[in-house]
Amino acid sequence: MIYRHVSQINQMHLDGVKAQIFHPKDLGFRCELPFDDLAFKESFSFNKSNEVLVIHEMWAAREARIARDKGIRYIIQVQNGYEIFRKATMASVYPAYEHAELITCVSDDIHACLVFLFPEFKQKIVRLHLSVESDVFKPSEPKQNLITYMPRKLEKHSRLVVNYLARKLPDTWSLLPIQNMNQSEVAQALAKSRIFLSFSELEGLGLPPLEAALAGNLVIGYTGQAGKEYWLENQFHEVHCGDIRQFAILTLDKINDFDRGRIDVESFDQNIALLKNRFSVAQELADLRDLAQRLLARLI
Repeated sequence: MIYRHVSQINQMHLDGVKAQIFHPKDLGFRCELPFDDLAFKESFSFNKSNEVLVIHEMWAAREARIARDKGIRYIIQVQNGYEIFRKATMASVYPAYEHAELITCVSDDIHACLVFLFPEFKQKIVRLHLSVESDVFKPSEPKQNLITYMPRKLEKHSRLVVNYLARKLPDTWSLLPIQNMNQSEVAQALAKSRIFLSFSELEGLGLPPLEAALAGNLVIGYTGQAGKEYWLENQFHEVHCGDIRQFAILTLDKINDFDRGRIDVESFDQNIALLKNRFSVAQELADLRDLAQRLLARLI
């Protein structure tokens, strides 16, 4: 996400704005990602008048204190409203947000968390929309009787649900765990499956269920809270976190509906179009442009 946003900001060629990637543990480190117009910060020296450090919420208490001590301006980018207090307390976190130039977030749920925690800083919270590659995550024809899920997400829960389904799953259906796959392989698995099991837990914006929906899957499971933003009727079916038996029952019910032709998969098309628009590159770029302009205004 860091690499993509740096690439997007630089490709907009905004007056007075340049984005760089900073790897403080190893200034020469580079991720092998296919983005253009990347730039890297290769020193620990910051211009205090026109350089701004972007800090991740999980390390905000520590990193913001260091930045303040050195007179470096900073933004806090919050990708999960439930990780704000990782190894930190309100006493150490509050000054970090108090002195931030701006605070960014990537979902409605994170925004609500931030406003609840820091209502006095509401005016400097900036909402960014992430884009999802709808040209990568798309349905294939014909679909197969596959149920996909990610075992690394709430591993105990996923293992329990799989075992609860084991004896009752029709012979014509099978489970496909998504693990040790690259993005292309994940997209191919989602493209051919009919059902995706969501084990999102307190996530800033859980992308796998969203990607599964774009690939034409019926999604069953946990919203992870932030998923409520895209949990659309007919295609998404919520299970309360920890209700393993209901998870299995609902999955079997939907399998039966598929087998009897009672799932209106054509209704998914409207949801997919809406999600493509809501999480589009155009929206992401507009948000990044707004962020850059707001930051420039503060610096000036």
